[in-house]
Amino acid sequence: MAFTKVDHVAMLVDDLEVGRHVFCDGFGLAIDQHRSPWPEGRPGTYDGVTSIEIPMGEMFLEISRPNDTTSEAAQFVAQHRAGMYHIAIASDDVRGDVRRLQDRGLKLMGEWGPSGVFLDPTTTFGLRIKIVPEEHYYVHPYYKGDGTITGMGHIGVAARSIEEMRTLFGQAFGLHEDHSAERGGEPAEDFDPERPASDPVHLIEFPIGGTVIEISVPTAEGTGTARLVANRAPLGATYHHIAPFAPDVRRSAAMGTAAGLQLIGPVAEPDPDNPNQILVAWFHPKTCVGTLVEVWDRPPGAEHTHPHVD
Repeated sequence: MAFTKVDHVAMLVDDLEVGRHVFCDGFGLAIDQHRSPWPEGRPGTYDGVTSIEIPMGEMFLEISRPNDTTSEAAQFVAQHRAGMYHIAIASDDVRGDVRRLQDRGLKLMGEWGPSGVFLDPTTTFGLRIKIVPEEHYYVHPYYKGDGTITGMGHIGVAARSIEEMRTLFGQAFGLHEDHSAERGGEPAEDFDPERPASDPVHLIEFPIGGTVIEISVPTAEGTGTARLVANRAPLGATYHHIAPFAPDVRRSAAMGTAAGLQLIGPVAEPDPDNPNQILVAWFHPKTCVGTLVEVWDRPPGAEHTHPHVD
């Protein structure tokens, strides 16, 4: 009995073609037309949306368009136009694991359905999280894309408190924290607000399946992450970014910019003196379905393979 992986990341758009263009033309992925034929998509699993599925390693992106103007999904699109809406975490014992979450203080929102159940955001510090049954689905090779992106490195969450996130993901979900990945815990006394790229945060990570939930807590006022938490995390946390894994970050950067996606700063030049150099390409949310995208090639932390701990 365990939470096995992040099943999918759900994004909302006002036009499915926008999502298809960003992740298929921009990052070389492909729509799984076995499960969501293009362009009609499939009926969504929440709020009366229409969805397409884009596999990314062991998980998928669920990109959805509201079919009405009054649902929560429609209100989200009216306010933000596009963006990351929720994550779905898979369980091989949904009812048992949800019962344990309830015993640990989390509440449910809405009714159970064949696709799982949402947790009440007021008990998850504002994060929309859905618990879904592990379906052991493996995408057909035809829909894996061209190899530019091979999986999800991590899902970024911005939060006001490390302790609250450890309570949620460590204690309530029982995920094992990768302590080898913790960094930035000291207050950023030398933060310079005139340097836009400077965004000091305290980072911790919770591996789950083949990806990681990465928590960022700002350690200085006035930074981008601090403003995001202040503006979009009234209950304590909000989704910040996704980090697809790319074997060749420069290739992904060139492909994305060729498709019209806006790169934030250049990819670092190779450092012959650093064989462990990590490369990152940041893409602006206004050109990526309202979602900050960090393409990278960082290997997993030392404790990534530890089993679920209850």
